[in-house]
Amino acid sequence: MKRLLFLILGLSVSFGCLAYAMRNTSLQQLRVAFANADYSTLPLILGTIFGFYWLKAIRWKWLLNPVAALPTKDLFPPVMIGFAANNILPAHLGEFVRVFVANRKFRIPASTVLSTIVLERILDVLAILALFGIGLFYAPEMPAGYRQAALVFGGAAAAIVVMVVLYLIWTDLFIQITAWCFARIPFLPHRLTEKVLQMLQQGAEGLHALKNGRTVVALTVNSLAQWTLNGLGACLCLRAFHIDVDLSTGLILTGITAFGVMIPAAPGYFGVIQICFETAMKAQAIQPDPEQVLGASLYSQISSFIPVTALGMYYLQQAQLRLSDVSRVADATQELADKSSPDTIILPASEAD
Repeated sequence: MKRLLFLILGLSVSFGCLAYAMRNTSLQQLRVAFANADYSTLPLILGTIFGFYWLKAIRWKWLLNPVAALPTKDLFPPVMIGFAANNILPAHLGEFVRVFVANRKFRIPASTVLSTIVLERILDVLAILALFGIGLFYAPEMPAGYRQAALVFGGAAAAIVVMVVLYLIWTDLFIQITAWCFARIPFLPHRLTEKVLQMLQQGAEGLHALKNGRTVVALTVNSLAQWTLNGLGACLCLRAFHIDVDLSTGLILTGITAFGVMIPAAPGYFGVIQICFETAMKAQAIQPDPEQVLGASLYSQISSFIPVTALGMYYLQQAQLRLSDVSRVADATQELADKSSPDTIILPASEAD
């Protein structure tokens, strides 16, 4: 029932966002925009997508090294299965699919996999905010309203980056101070504070095994490289539709999109991504035809959605798993993770076993 409600809400949000993004567009002009697009960019875009996920597998390998020394080529399939599941399943279940696949294939405890995934998200936030700030710094003139909002957001982003760095260096102390602060804010829901502290503790479990300056630097550089590739891919999609932008626009778009996809939406985030592209153009006073922006956003989404989903489903089949089984197990794992500490999570058996 919960998943059905998420699906209905997500579909409603995506439909509303897509309708809003298309409000000033002409389908005829959209067809013209696609007909005139430069598709010679596609190999480069696919290269940035492959590089993005391969770097994720490398980073995951480094995070898992203290408990399991696995080659990148063995970790790449679970990464792709998880992101393919995110493209198909509601409620962001892809990460729990990755937990199940890694637990089943490599016999790594679910709590360990969860802690590395939480740490990945923290590193992603650090990288995205840092690159978003760089994009704002090098961006061309913005409208006054957007510039003021960007300054406020940039200040908040800088504060978050500082907090993440403090968390990475003085993890235990950071968690203690966070718990102390939460205890003095009576109106915060107890369940929310518990969830945040649990997430920080899960990340700390991964960090305790990585208290090595070189490793932390390597993880940070890897994360920055991932999201720079993501921004470059977005920039190439815009250029394919003859929108003259540079990498700073791609980095700003990456930051906007990272926050946009947090809202409930249909799998694949159709509609939400279109709004993010439109917002990024307005934020930089770039005024192409709305059909060009819509076309570039759809081109970006489709060029990622199809290969990622196809490759993930291929690896799922190679692992002799079915999406229906993995989906049920991931759903059950998420419920257990919500109700329990990570050390008590026991993955249910799959019918595919």
